[in-house]
Amino acid sequence: MRKYRLILVLKSDIKKEEKQKLLDDVKKWAGKISEEKVEEIGEKKFAYTIKHEKKGDYVMIRFSSERVEGDLEKRILMQNSVLRHLLIRD
Repeated sequence: MRKYRLILVLKSDIKKEEKQKLLDDVKKWAGKISEEKVEEIGEKKFAYTIKHEKKGDYVMIRFSSERVEGDLEKRILMQNSVLRHLLIRD
């Protein structure tokens, strides 16, 4: 099993239910996951505007998986509430 870290920067005005649904969807898209840990870093102000937003809500998901599905990043990019993302293999 490989370990991964996914950092998402979400719009700061995202609703709690919408955020939880997005996180559940991301977990589904990542494939068979074990050892998942979701860490909500919180809201931070940007040094510059990103998609007309001045601040964002940071979330980090650590998980283990055999392999990450190829369309995970494509699906994340299609979400309007995600401003930026970073997928790292630990």
